[in-house]
Amino acid sequence: MSISTEQQLKMRAKRERILDEAIRLFSEQGYNDTTISKVAKEAGISFGSVFTYFATKEELFYSAITEPLEKFSVELLDFNPKADHPLEELNSMIQKHIKQFSSYSLFLRLVVQVIGQHKRFEEPFRELNLFHIRFREKIAELVENGQQKGVLLKLDPFFVTTSYTSFLMGLRLNLADDPDHEMWWAEYAPFALQLFGPNRN
Repeated sequence: MSISTEQQLKMRAKRERILDEAIRLFSEQGYNDTTISKVAKEAGISFGSVFTYFATKEELFYSAITEPLEKFSVELLDFNPKADHPLEELNSMIQKHIKQFSSYSLFLRLVVQVIGQHKRFEEPFRELNLFHIRFREKIAELVENGQQKGVLLKLDPFFVTTSYTSFLMGLRLNLADDPDHEMWWAEYAPFALQLFGPNRN
């Protein structure tokens, strides 16, 4: 028997609700202290309903990492590494990235858990690491573009991009308990730009 469009929408909304609550609970309470029953209660559904969408707690955790990563990665990669004016593109990119890192508080705390226990969470870590490599490579391409045009100092792109991604994550960790105020976070943009070695000559 086929499922109606209305039923499909309801099921999708329920799955999203489960995933949202799982992200919050995993982020705030950690993997061990987050149970399926807690997720079900917070999502306002029955315990058994969770298993309609996620077969195991491990699968739910994996989805809590990888599904938000899809949206997050699209936003983070939204810049042009071949821009005619690489310094302007860097400035724009940094502003976007800082805004995004200020907005994804719960998800990024979850990311930190996976990185900190990468041997325990091998599959989610693998997905995060693959994205991180892709992210760094695209930024490095923009850095090399800026260096070729003489607007950035000749610094090793690998160390520059690693310093930058560490800066972003460090901001999220250090400001975890502060209000996620975009204008306040934006004050850090000039410091981020210095990591790329703008050529003042």
